[in-house]
Amino acid sequence: MQLIPALDIIDNCVVRLSQGDYDKKTVYSDNPVMTAQNFKEAGVSRLHLVDLDGARQGRPVHTPLFGEIKKKTGCIIEAGGGIRGAGDVELYFQNGLNPDEDFVMIGSLPFTDPAAFEEIRKNYLRNILHTVDVWDRNVKISGWKVDTNLHLRDHLERMQDLGITNLLVTQIKRDGMLTGPDLDLYREIAEGFPGVRTIVSGGLSRIEDVEDLKTISGISGFIVGRAFYENKITFENIRGFCSGKSNFP
Repeated sequence: MQLIPALDIIDNCVVRLSQGDYDKKTVYSDNPVMTAQNFKEAGVSRLHLVDLDGARQGRPVHTPLFGEIKKKTGCIIEAGGGIRGAGDVELYFQNGLNPDEDFVMIGSLPFTDPAAFEEIRKNYLRNILHTVDVWDRNVKISGWKVDTNLHLRDHLERMQDLGITNLLVTQIKRDGMLTGPDLDLYREIAEGFPGVRTIVSGGLSRIEDVEDLKTISGISGFIVGRAFYENKITFENIRGFCSGKSNFP
């Protein structure tokens, strides 16, 4: 199970949004490359990079920055924000990401443009990290603004039929709230879809939460965002986890 720090980027700064609201933005760093290098030095091997400018504009904006982070850290990258077609995915790889090991995050496309999603699926299946955002168990898309009226279980059944096995599932109600992850949600996914690898997002508030996640099969990693930037989880915790030593300070 991997610890995966999140770097959400707006105007070349590392920020966090509260429940996806651009009006509730906190800036944590004006040097994303240095922030990423600090995580690498702490033992992290994978980074979660979100192009929030791209998500808002509907096209990738920070592919060169993400490529520089890849070059400077050598970490596995999962990148997303503004991907609307196979050409956008190719743009990431042209700017330094490695198609043999890195991932692109695809969220709303299965709903908003099935043809574009199918093209990406055919050409880049092994690179897809499907991001699924839920409010309780209802799937939301388009930056959490649109309710699909689709239950998570039904959506995952369809994705499984299409060969999508890597998921990042965010419980919106917990995101940025520091209230702990929705353990029941991830247990339901593990029990209902034993063939998928799930990354946990939303609510991680302390390194002790990881012990609870370890009891759930199928979890391949967890996103660390606001909890780190607000010193709930420290570099000491990260180094301990990544080295296989005690997770606790």
